[in-house]
Order: sequence, then structure tokens, then C-alpha cells
Amino acid sequence: MKKSNFNHKYSSVFGVFWLVCIVVGHGQGFRQSPLDSLYTHYERSISNKTLAGVEALLILNDRVVWHQVQGLADVSAKTPLQTNSIYYIQSMTKPIISVAIMQLVERGLLALDDPIEMYIPEAKGLLVANNPDLGLDSPTRKVNRSLTILDLLTHTSGLSHGLGEIKLDQQLFKALYDETLNYRSHNSLEDRVTTLLSFPLVAQPGTEWYYSAGADILALILQRVSKQSIPTYLKTNIFEPLDMHDTGYNLNELQSRRVMKLHSRNERNTVKRHEQQVPTSGNTIYGGTHGLFSTASDYAQFCLMILHNGTWNGAQILKSDTVKNIRTNHTADLYNEEGAGFGLGFSVISIPEKMNRPGGVGQLQWGGYFSTHFFIDPEKKAIGIILTQQMPGGEDINTPFQNNVYRALN
Repeated sequence: MKKSNFNHKYSSVFGVFWLVCIVVGHGQGFRQSPLDSLYTHYERSISNKTLAGVEALLILNDRVVWHQVQGLADVSAKTPLQTNSIYYIQSMTKPIISVAIMQLVERGLLALDDPIEMYIPEAKGLLVANNPDLGLDSPTRKVNRSLTILDLLTHTSGLSHGLGEIKLDQQLFKALYDETLNYRSHNSLEDRVTTLLSFPLVAQPGTEWYYSAGADILALILQRVSKQSIPTYLKTNIFEPLDMHDTGYNLNELQSRRVMKLHSRNERNTVKRHEQQVPTSGNTIYGGTHGLFSTASDYAQFCLMILHNGTWNGAQILKSDTVKNIRTNHTADLYNEEGAGFGLGFSVISIPEKMNRPGGVGQLQWGGYFSTHFFIDPEKKAIGIILTQQMPGGEDINTPFQNNVYRALN
């Protein structure tokens, strides 16, 4: 087992003996064998060339109890994946932006029920598509109320992300990112938000849960209200207090060498280095939907802050009441997973017995487009992070991770 760079004073990496013998809270025993099975599962996938490499981190009672790296960072160069490699975390950016927005709410600079046109005048006069399957050719009607900050945080705004199969989604994806995932197809976040708001909504605000790019609007609101650039705000108010020194929209030369390459499938359905890689420097769009690079250990600091009700590493990032609000289901039964709802930037489990995946009441989780995932379970006092870099359609790494981790915990 390779040592973690996890740097909190209370954290450590246990050897196999301690992993077998550790006794955790509430009298539960931690079992090593499910994680051994997980390691074998990933080794098989790497050997079969259906997975390039993977990094997995499990924290229990504030301690790193398992931190495993397997496979390659670049299958073309046969470069081994190293502990605390850097990953483009895609939509795992969204929870971070959501926390930043909640900081502004705490300071009285925003309210959850604020209409977004208070900060984004471009959001006035929005329309709703009567039939999103027709795309931009659909007849439209006016929105029946303004979009709010809460709508954006909970994905109930009626906005889309361009990731669905309906024609309107496909058209939006091309307009936002173009067909080759060109993240520089716009010059600025303002430009990308203008494009997003030029499209009709897929539903009236507050009536459906529909995964959206609304976090880009939240990022623009953050910039306008804080009067700071988004990278500066996040660095000052979240990253530096939590010692997240490898997290940001741009990387230096040494950090860039640690980035895992993006992979996809070739015509034989085996993994290859993807033709297009995300630039690690010179990025100028500081989005809320995606855009951040990070590491397993850095993102663990963020998760530990949420697990500890807003305070970690000697810094209070949020008040405990705010974290409680984040963990609350704000979407009633609109969310598309039975037994779960959506809080403020995270999905949240409300009825575990109805779930088809493991997790306790209040478990928060989310993932990214390049197969990055995390969960925070307050009942188990556990955090799990699983990271790779592969285009959608590749191997599912998260389901076996969560299933085996919870077998180890139970």
C-alpha cells in the first residue's frame, strides 16, 4: 500500500494489520476482505484493458483506512498512476461552487429565494419549450415565475445541461461545448451563461428535477456579488483554509506532470488515450458546472469539512445550520432516484431501504463526467472517493467501489 499525502494532523494510513483489526464507532468491525475483492476487480479490468487506472480513498472516523492506486496514468506512454495524481473532476466542481454560494447566503449577500435576475439581468424574459423533443423548433411559453438561487442549487430551475437524449439537450451541448468537448469554445463564463440562457427551459421552474448547467450561473453570481474572480474567491475562502493546494482551474508545470490523461475506448472496445485532452493551463472560463482539477486528498479535505458540519482543519467554512440545510432534501419527490432527494449541491439519501445502492440517511454524493465520484456518510462517519479519467461509456468504477466499501463497513 502506498502512503497517502493526506495532511491533516489526525489522519494516517494504516497497514493491512490495522485495517483488519480496527474497530470503528457503534461497535462495527471494519473488514478488509471486501476491499481486497475490489482491488482484484480493478486489477482484472486493467489487465483486460477496459480500464486505464484508478485511485480509491476511504476515510473512516477522520482516518485514511484505505488509499489504493492501480494501473496507468497514460496507456500510450505506459506511465504508472501515482498516489495523489491530479484529475479533472468535472461536475464535482458543482458542490464546491454550491458551498461558496452558501457562504454568501450566510453573510447576507444572497438569499435562497432571490430571483437570479437581481444578479443576472440576462435572465429576464426566459421561455419554456412546449416540446423539448423538437429542440429549438418547439413552440414556447413564458416562465410563470423567476428562477431563484434555490432552483439553481437543486436543479429544479428548468434549465438543461445538454447531457440528455432529447433534441434540445443535444443542441445545447453543441452550443455550450461543441461536439468534441471543446471547453474553450467560449471566451468567458459570461459568454457561456449567455448561450445557456438563450435556450428555452425544458420545464417551468420548480416543477421538475432536471440536471442542469445552472451552476455556471451560480459561479457568475459568486463573481458579481463577491466582486472577486472565482479562482481568487475559492482559493481564499475554501482551498487555502482547507489546505487544498492542488485544486484549481489552472495548474503549474509540476502539477501538470501529475495529471492522469483522459481515456476512451477504441474500435476493439479496449481503453486508449483520448485524442483530446483538457488543457491544464491558460484556462479562462472559471465555471461552476465543471472546470476544477483536484486530487483525492484535496477533495477529502472538502468532504471532511462537510462531514464535520462546516469546520475542519481549524477553519470554519460554513455554519453547522448551513450544512444541515445542505443535507436536507429540497426537492420533495422530484428527484429521479427512489429513496433519495437533492439538497443544496449534492444528492442526499432520505430512505435507505428504498435505494438500490448502499448508504445511510443523509449520505451525500455526486460524480463527474470523466468517472470521478465521492460520497459522505454521516451515519458511518465515512468518506469515499474514487477517481479515474475516462469518457462516458467506459467501465463503471463507482458501483463496485460503493458496494465493496459498504460491505467492509457493515
